Amino acid sequence: YDSKTILQEIVQSRCEEGLSYQLLREEGPDHNKMFEVAAKIGKKEIGRGTGRTKKAAEQLAAYRGILKIRKS
Repeated sequence: YDSKTILQEIVQSRCEEGLSYQLLREEGPDHNKMFEVAAKIGKKEIGRGTGRTKKAAEQLAAYRGILKIRKS
């Protein structure tokens, strides 16, 4: 499954504002980086994730965003 795709479909069907991902933090040497990313609808943060790649961090942020949307 692809959390980013699922979240995009949910946002498009329910929200007027667009989905975006914001890189919050990038640290560590090139061979061992850690990224922190926030998933946002408009200006509202709905999920945050960390990972060894930007894509992994975005996937986790999207997954957490899906969980948050489903709770509300």
